[in-house]
Amino acid sequence: MRNSNWRKCVLHADSRDVIKRIPDNSIDFILTDPPYNLGQHSTGNIPLPGRSAMNNDVAEWDMIDFNPEEWADEFIRILKPTGNLFIFTSYNQLGRWYNCLDHKFDTSNFMIWHKTNPAPKIFKAGFLNSCEMIFTCWNKKHTWNFISQAEMHNFIESPICMRPERLADPKHPAQKPVSILKKMIEIASNSDDIIFDPFMGVGSTGIAALELNRRFIGVELDKTYFDAAKRRIESVINKPKMSDLKSYNLEEDNMSGMMHEDSKVEQTTFFELEDFFNSDDRGEVFKGENIASGLSPIVKWPGGKEKELKHIIPNAPRFERFFEPFVGGGSVFMGITAKEYYINDFSSELIEMYRSIATSDSDFFSYTEAMDRAWDNAMTFFKNNYSLVETYIGYRDGLIGKEELKEFISIFCMNKEKEILDVIGDLFAQLPSVLLKEVQVNLFRKMVRMRELEIEKHVLPEKDVCDNIETAIKSAIYMNFRYLYNDKKITETNVKLHCALFYFMRNYAYSGMFRYSNKGEFNVPYGGIGYNSKYMGKKLTYYRSKPLLNHFANTHIYNLDFEDFLRETQPKEKDFVFLDPPYDSEFSTYAQNAFTKEDQERLANYMINECKAKWMMIIKYTDFIFSLYNKPGINIRTFDKEYLVSFMNRNDKKVTHLLITNY
Repeated sequence: MRNSNWRKCVLHADSRDVIKRIPDNSIDFILTDPPYNLGQHSTGNIPLPGRSAMNNDVAEWDMIDFNPEEWADEFIRILKPTGNLFIFTSYNQLGRWYNCLDHKFDTSNFMIWHKTNPAPKIFKAGFLNSCEMIFTCWNKKHTWNFISQAEMHNFIESPICMRPERLADPKHPAQKPVSILKKMIEIASNSDDIIFDPFMGVGSTGIAALELNRRFIGVELDKTYFDAAKRRIESVINKPKMSDLKSYNLEEDNMSGMMHEDSKVEQTTFFELEDFFNSDDRGEVFKGENIASGLSPIVKWPGGKEKELKHIIPNAPRFERFFEPFVGGGSVFMGITAKEYYINDFSSELIEMYRSIATSDSDFFSYTEAMDRAWDNAMTFFKNNYSLVETYIGYRDGLIGKEELKEFISIFCMNKEKEILDVIGDLFAQLPSVLLKEVQVNLFRKMVRMRELEIEKHVLPEKDVCDNIETAIKSAIYMNFRYLYNDKKITETNVKLHCALFYFMRNYAYSGMFRYSNKGEFNVPYGGIGYNSKYMGKKLTYYRSKPLLNHFANTHIYNLDFEDFLRETQPKEKDFVFLDPPYDSEFSTYAQNAFTKEDQERLANYMINECKAKWMMIIKYTDFIFSLYNKPGINIRTFDKEYLVSFMNRNDKKVTHLLITNY
């Protein structure tokens, strides 16, 4: 890294080339003013009585077709999950930006900039062009710095850019006043954030960003505009009050050989943009290269960290190899990019599943696909037996009593035995089955319970009746597979079937819980109506996808105690260890593997005193855990219950989760 305290980077380049070099999730605020494509509608100069004609042409560059569709995906890629996107636009482009971006963000809206001194219309032949639109997008947890309700109006008013601020040479027809850009930057970003403008023009966004102590990356293709922008921005950097802000001077670098000779981009102003994300002004370790892979977790897991990746990845150090002793569902392992991965878990079932996926094991996929077909067959069975709904309605209307209902369901199951058993298919036909019994029990219980709820609340519409009866049937299938999962003989003799059953339980157990009885049997019930339409097929396709298999090609999988794993693999200085251990509680988070206070002490001792790699841990706060890690050289930061990094005082114990690092 040539200068860790950089404040601005201005490039004479095509921003389509530059944006490709910007890492994922690295920009805090995109504020830009791309072409409007209004030039093609220009009527030329307007004659004015007694004075020179008014120039009504926009610029040559606005005559060229500009397609928002070519930019939207890259904007989304480089923007942090907490970032904002503001785009100046016009009536003819607003809908296109909306179509590109609205469905990719939690919220989209627009602002209006009202120009108090627009160009006049001497002949009064229509409205003045006194308003411009700014299309805005953001996700949850974005940055807003509103102080009052008055600031929250999506309406901003100011004169158009006038002298002395407005440049006469070169004259940019769309130069924006720094004052309105400052207003937007103030409310939508924080101090030291990175502001990106891929259509920099004469640099007004950069001036606004730097004067508000933000960092700025700006790109401009037109050499005349670029030179003007660079002069203006450097004048801000060189102001005495800004003397403590260091600027990265691209022209001092030897950039020879970086671009091909036939490139339109000047070599003296182009560089490997990733360098600017290697460290920040506080001298912290590399962040920008830790790119999110875009891959989903392997399986649903209690306490999975998929939603926290937006905090984990930016706060990770620079590393080559990735180690995870408690891999669980694989949110972080799958979500982060590394040269090589070492993963471990003490759950033999879970690791068998990882190995089956990594090797594309045919038996594992055959069993899971057969279970998916059974799920689909259950729906077909229900549709072919609508008499179940009619019977319930008769019970609800008092045409039959509870005992008659029970007898009807018993006879129904006896007559439909083959049809019911066919639901689970031939692959499971030779295995022990409780399906017939479970269908009978579940249908009766569900219908009785529905009637009790109707008496207590209101009559269910027919759709809800259908959903509940379908749930009874699918619950019976679930109970049959749960019975097989608890069968010790299958566990010992058919590892791949047991692995597939484990995977099925992970998908359909209530809230993804794993709980065992005193006899050691898994006893979590079916998830309910919300799981009826859930299928494993999409996940199974994902497990066979090229990106996932490429990820696993560089992965080493272990099934050891965490300390044995770390001692065997020996993470080095350039490696990164992520830890999401079981929390300090009496509840076993998965399988039947207890994680005691002695284990917590073992873990803390190894990580603090022996681990050579940089490491990060996320764990629930308790006094015991805090005391283990509240040591010299260990940094403790806090999370609120929604896992937002709050960087509270490390002694503030009124928190729910801790982010602990040794860097």
